[in-house]
Amino acid sequence: MFKKLLSHWAGRIFGLFLIVFIGLVIWRIPYVLEQEKAVETVAFIHAQKLTMNNVDGKHLPPPPDPELMDATIEGIDANANYIRDDVELAIFKKYPNDIKIRAAELQYAMALQLYLTKVFDTTTWVASARQNSRGAGCVFDTAPDVSIEDGEEVVRKAFALAKQRQDEVRQMVINTQARIDHNRNISSDFTVTYSSEDTNECDVSL
Repeated sequence: MFKKLLSHWAGRIFGLFLIVFIGLVIWRIPYVLEQEKAVETVAFIHAQKLTMNNVDGKHLPPPPDPELMDATIEGIDANANYIRDDVELAIFKKYPNDIKIRAAELQYAMALQLYLTKVFDTTTWVASARQNSRGAGCVFDTAPDVSIEDGEEVVRKAFALAKQRQDEVRQMVINTQARIDHNRNISSDFTVTYSSEDTNECDVSL
């Protein structure tokens, strides 16, 4: 009788532990899946590099439908290079004869597009922020080379020109209220401190 009772309660306790264990496994599944997605997305963000095919003008997309290009955060990217088509065409139109500025601005535009479309946690934010930093730095390098011997006014104008080019790319990419709000929400939700990487700023060496 005692053995039967003991066996009965042991079975119930084991069953309870089994239910709790299964519940914990099920509860962790979304977290594990999100972690795996984050790892894949970080690798994807780091893998996106500007190439000469993006810069030489031989693979330009057709002009996007004006009614569709700003209808979503992602916009239209017909040639699938993670540079929004309207932004890509605008940069080519503004700098048809300066491949260095064009390449730098296209790289920065790609980084900003990835920021708007691929960030969903702190790890993806850090990966994207590093790409943004590289892109912004590459644009900065398009300003005239100056030194302290050139004088304060010359140095100030060079810095102002670099800042102007960075700003014009940001204004092209983050150009609607929905994109402005989304960019603000990403920064608010996921911004953390991070260390910069010792890598070349420009993907295309010119």
